[in-house]
Amino acid sequence: MFDFAWSKKGKVESIMESISADITKLHISKLAIEKAISMVAKAVAKSEFVVQRKSGRVKDDIYYMLNVRANENETATDFWIEAIKRLLAETECVICRIGKNLYIADSWNVDTSVVLKQKYTNIVITSNGNSLRLDKSFYADEVIHLRSRNEKIKVYLKKVLGQYDKILDALSEAKRISSTPKFELRTQGVQQIMRTKKPDGTEKILTEDEYKNNIKKLLTSDKVEIIKNQDALSVGELKITNNVSTEDLTKIAHEIFVECALAFDIPKAVFLGEITEKADSTNEFITYAVSWVVEVLNDSLNAKLVGQTDYLAGEKIWIDMSGYKHVDIIESAANLDKLRAIGFSLDEIFRMVGWEELGTEFSTQRVVTKNYTNDLTEEKNSA
Repeated sequence: MFDFAWSKKGKVESIMESISADITKLHISKLAIEKAISMVAKAVAKSEFVVQRKSGRVKDDIYYMLNVRANENETATDFWIEAIKRLLAETECVICRIGKNLYIADSWNVDTSVVLKQKYTNIVITSNGNSLRLDKSFYADEVIHLRSRNEKIKVYLKKVLGQYDKILDALSEAKRISSTPKFELRTQGVQQIMRTKKPDGTEKILTEDEYKNNIKKLLTSDKVEIIKNQDALSVGELKITNNVSTEDLTKIAHEIFVECALAFDIPKAVFLGEITEKADSTNEFITYAVSWVVEVLNDSLNAKLVGQTDYLAGEKIWIDMSGYKHVDIIESAANLDKLRAIGFSLDEIFRMVGWEELGTEFSTQRVVTKNYTNDLTEEKNSA
């Protein structure tokens, strides 16, 4: 016991400090990952899933399923937030369509077919934390299998998981070390002569190891004992302290948040809340962090819910992210006026800013005139 405390005191303290620092880093990393994933997931969930038929945009059963209620127990917003979180955190998410409902799969088995359609079996779906194992199997065109190919996210998540292993090893070592009390023998920097009395009353000079063994016997004895130290020698219990300061935690948090933002392609200013130009930062966030997720969803929904024949005929499902951005009507009045003048209908502009479409003959007309009329001759005459 004293050999370890005598020669490796520094190691004992470094292990405890390492555990404290690593646990702090792990908590901050988990917080950073959760924040990054939530930012992307909420951006997608807030956007509109547009169902476009040959006649134009429609609001049918599929639109309702994608935008309002994914299944009997989950709203579309909650559903898509959970789906995107799984896609980013677990690198894949399987969604099953059962009738007019969508469900996220907790677990599944899929065969390794390359040429033929893959078959999904032993599927367990979940809704609001409740699970159900399905008896039927599904083929690839019956499920929406979202996959993430973002290697940076995989590397970062693997790094955080590696921290788990490191901390568990350190905790195991610390538990072994701290299972019994640890003491240190202080010699005041000078090698002392340690003596003890033999049964016949004569003195015996002890080596350092012999002296430590005698103290160990006294400390581990069940009887009441009195320890008499030599001059300038003392025995004290080791005190393990944590030297991680608030300033250190702030630096660690900033470093981890920046690293996490880079892994998820989120602009640092957006992730840290240091936004100066809101419009530019939002555009960068959508372009680099969200757009690839949107494309994965667009491709998957068109392949599984629309199909090749209807897609080639002009029908499609796509995510309109214009509703994600906040539009100040007063500040944007001049730009909205310009959109109307170059041919956008009033309903289209209303849709962009999140207002309800009027659906009138006037609001659906497209005009290219500064007078907002479809009589172009009037503008020519006035010129």
